[in-house]
Amino acid sequence: MRPIRALGLGFVGVLLATASAEAQRNDDAFKWYIGAQGGVLGFETPSQTRGFVPTAGGHLLVMAKRTGLILSVDEAFGSNETTGYTDVTTPGGVRDVSFNHIRKYSAVLTGFPLKGSTQPYFGMGFGLLQVIDPQPGGFFTSPVQANLAKRLASDKSTDGFVSFLAGVQFRLDRVVAFGQYQITSAPGAGQLMRGASHGLVGGLRFSLGGAKEGIHGGGY
Repeated sequence: MRPIRALGLGFVGVLLATASAEAQRNDDAFKWYIGAQGGVLGFETPSQTRGFVPTAGGHLLVMAKRTGLILSVDEAFGSNETTGYTDVTTPGGVRDVSFNHIRKYSAVLTGFPLKGSTQPYFGMGFGLLQVIDPQPGGFFTSPVQANLAKRLASDKSTDGFVSFLAGVQFRLDRVVAFGQYQITSAPGAGQLMRGASHGLVGGLRFSLGGAKEGIHGGGY
């Protein structure tokens, strides 16, 4: 995970620098929005076909003239979802794992090609998809084996992704309603998740006003 985290931190820096540079060229357009969303997440595991579960989350949008940076967190609420990983100490060679929640962290650089009260937008970014508190099942010969299985499940619970996002938002004074779709790349082999995930959400954004202070000359 260290290379993924390092790449992620570097990419966040690029995204923030890009949004900040764009904002500096468009003083009147630089605004912050905070929002909440709900929807569904479609996912697949090695032991179950693709299914959809409800999600809820929040996000921060840093908006410039025609670009923006969306930082979001979404929680998916499943119930006794199943997955597994290879374990030669179990019958059949697969350790069953169950879980209830999935968490998705995203950073997406977006473009808003049109002005007006209705605006489509598109974006690309990266993030992390995490199975929360995976619980290994089956028979354990000792507490040591049980702890090892728990640690292996935890190690395989999180993976990085790149994503594409498309949405549309509707402006009404300081409130913005929106709907968007996000698809992510598939996790690496051997993880608890498998295949691309699909997120469809809608929600509201609330303007926090301008976030850029002017630069003034002066001395000491």
